[in-house]
Amino acid sequence: MNILFRIGLCSFLCWGMIACKSKKPSEAAVNKVVADTAKFYPIDRFIADEIKYVDLRNFSIVEKKSNSKDSSSRVISKEDFLAASAAVLKQAQWFMANKSLFTESIFQDLGTESYTINYSSTIAPIKNIDLLLHQQTNLPKRLFIRVVQQSGDTTITEQYSWVVNKQFVISSAKKTNQGFNESSSTEISWKNQDQ
Repeated sequence: MNILFRIGLCSFLCWGMIACKSKKPSEAAVNKVVADTAKFYPIDRFIADEIKYVDLRNFSIVEKKSNSKDSSSRVISKEDFLAASAAVLKQAQWFMANKSLFTESIFQDLGTESYTINYSSTIAPIKNIDLLLHQQTNLPKRLFIRVVQQSGDTTITEQYSWVVNKQFVISSAKKTNQGFNESSSTEISWKNQDQ
């Protein structure tokens, strides 16, 4: 019986050690990064794809600038297009890197046969993003990004809008507490030169 007691005691101690070891989290599990599970629409990829679409084609690209005093229009190069569109892409990338600051809402617009996804924040410089998707295909139709920043007594509102396969517009408005207003906009559009 002494031998059976010893075997039983050893078995009990071994099982106890195994059980205690399995309850400790492994070092890999402790340092594991939690994946971002938010399923926000990848607007940065959408803008990057639109930019690439224009860059790879022989489009005529026109820039129209206007402010409170005058306006102008000119044909621009692809390099100018890429430089201007980078401002929209930068806002989209910042949003995607800071999704946790935004809340999402979705509504269906039967009049335009589209879904509108809205992202809003009260603490980020980007206050609103509206993305219109085709109801049938769920592909983007339009994108609007509104950024509001304060610089001293001046409120600066920037609006970025993108119409798929057609154009984008960057507009800026500055307003002070003393009533000074200044606005400007840049519209860049493209079309096939053969049309």
